[in-house]
Amino acid sequence: MSLQISDCLPSAYPAESTFHQARGFSYRLTLLSLLSFLLLNAFATSKIDSLQAALKSHEKASDKISTMLELGAAYVSKSDYRMALESDRKLIDYVSKYGTKSDSAKAFRHIGLVTMGMSWYEESLKYLMQAHHLYDDIGDSAKAATTLMNIGTDYDFIGDQAKALEYYAQSQAMFQQIKFDFGLANCKLNIAIIQTKQKKYKEACDNFLAAAEIYKKENNISYLAACYINLGLAYKNQKKYDLAMEYHNKSYEIYKKDDDKYHIGYYHVNMGELLLQMNKPEEAKPHLDIARSIAQESGVAELMARSYEFLSDYYVKTKNFKPAYEYLEKSKEINDSILNASTIKKVSDLQYHYEIVRREAEKTTLVKDNLQKELKLSQRTKLVYIMAALLLFIAVVVILLFSRNRLKHKANLLLEAKNKLIGSQKDELVKLNASKDRFLSILAHDIKNPLSAILGISDILMTDYKDLSEEEKKGFIQDIHTSSNNLFEIVNTLLNWSISQNGLIAYQPKNFNLTALCQNSLAKLHPIAKLKDIILVDETEPDTLVYADDNMIMSVMHNLVVNAIKFSHRGGQIIVRTGMHEDQCGVSVIDQGVGISAENQAKLFRIDQSFRANGTTGEAGTGIGLILCKDFVERNQGTIWVESEVNKGSAFRFSLPRTKE
Repeated sequence: MSLQISDCLPSAYPAESTFHQARGFSYRLTLLSLLSFLLLNAFATSKIDSLQAALKSHEKASDKISTMLELGAAYVSKSDYRMALESDRKLIDYVSKYGTKSDSAKAFRHIGLVTMGMSWYEESLKYLMQAHHLYDDIGDSAKAATTLMNIGTDYDFIGDQAKALEYYAQSQAMFQQIKFDFGLANCKLNIAIIQTKQKKYKEACDNFLAAAEIYKKENNISYLAACYINLGLAYKNQKKYDLAMEYHNKSYEIYKKDDDKYHIGYYHVNMGELLLQMNKPEEAKPHLDIARSIAQESGVAELMARSYEFLSDYYVKTKNFKPAYEYLEKSKEINDSILNASTIKKVSDLQYHYEIVRREAEKTTLVKDNLQKELKLSQRTKLVYIMAALLLFIAVVVILLFSRNRLKHKANLLLEAKNKLIGSQKDELVKLNASKDRFLSILAHDIKNPLSAILGISDILMTDYKDLSEEEKKGFIQDIHTSSNNLFEIVNTLLNWSISQNGLIAYQPKNFNLTALCQNSLAKLHPIAKLKDIILVDETEPDTLVYADDNMIMSVMHNLVVNAIKFSHRGGQIIVRTGMHEDQCGVSVIDQGVGISAENQAKLFRIDQSFRANGTTGEAGTGIGLILCKDFVERNQGTIWVESEVNKGSAFRFSLPRTKE
């Protein structure tokens, strides 16, 4: 939960607080500078009414401008950015006629932060740049530096981290020059956020600690808590778990004093995740239960989704897979609903943006009509003035049409980009649904068959045990043993695939001896091959060194050799061979089994294609094992493929990068 500060003044200007999760989840929350307003949201409507009444009664321009600024801030406190934008546009019009440079700077900065809150980043940059230039002209260094920091935050949201750091550095230099410690702390905090995104955790921690010292000195408890949260996450990413726990606990003590249920809930989620990562599931469980309870009471969907997600992780670690699967499904449902709500909001914002463009175009048309009326009145004057007015009119029309076309083109480009984003999100949802359907299909078909066999045979043993011969009993027990092995293999493969799909398997590459790993895998699978009188032949080159995750590659070898045994005829042989080529090492698992047709080869390694086949002695399979192999090999910068002919056998091959110096 990384908190980003883009405003350091105690006023209701919008900024962003972004929470970056360990698995790529990102949540946008309210700004620290707005928390006091949001806590008083129940009184916002009455405050707006009183400000609107005061605006009508004021006669002095300075009083009207101050009230209009407060009115925009009140709308922001209600999270009504559209009304805030309307109010700020009127403010800019009024300030341009009756205000000072300082008033203009305040108005441009306010509308810049409002448009940033609406994710209209290009417009936000335009307004913030104007505000900065005005503050610079009037010599207000503190606000000029603050506006530079706002611009840096805007670039960060756009995704241009280099530009963001450039403006943060300029802002930091100005704060140091004027000795404004609070602004300096905010700059350091924002710089540390970007360093965290860039995985420069040591530099990030240095900046977080420096900011925390200033906030402690300034007695700014809310911002200090934000630093502690970020420090906890940064130390967790460095696997410095004691320090991570220390700073999470410090933030908790602050939020506990304020009875801040929202942040207390996220504290327990972070602690639960941290303890799971430390392999202390039983200590993590109480934290996750508290987070879930707070989420249910407060109705915060993001917190609920994260609580369910890590409760699923807890049950996986404790090997209680039914509740693990149930909580994972609940988490996915909530995340899907959040995604849908976000998409609807983006479409609504786009429509609103288009409406503003349309209204501006209508204003342009009105101006054009007024000019035409003035042209008719000027016809009574001398010919020289008529020609001058006509030329002026043509010039204005050309400029207006050009401006209108530019706005229309810009709106079309934005609409096209939004449509592409919605399309990509839809494709991702379709892919996730395909994965879910495949998983349920396997549960319904492949697990049901061996379970049915076990239940049927055990029922016979229970009812006819005394009437069966010893040979029949042994045969039934052997059948139960075979079905149990098949069921275990299917469940183990499904579990590994599910864990991989949810990003729970950490990628930990290192240099290791691939030859030793292959020989170890063959030794473990020798008893299985012996049941079918199959010979496992080791043709690996000695001391073949590669750079990869050895646990993932062991899983790949296990799946490929088990598949080769499954589809080999009794008495056959399976060859495992390695070879070196430039910067890659190749591994081949070759059998003399039933082979695979070209049509079915195209279905392998794909989650959206269903291909199952029983082994030569009826062994069941899911098709998930090869998908898992492809995922693991590609995560290790390798490639996997198959060469096969029907009734002649198959060769599954994959490559891995050679060892690094």
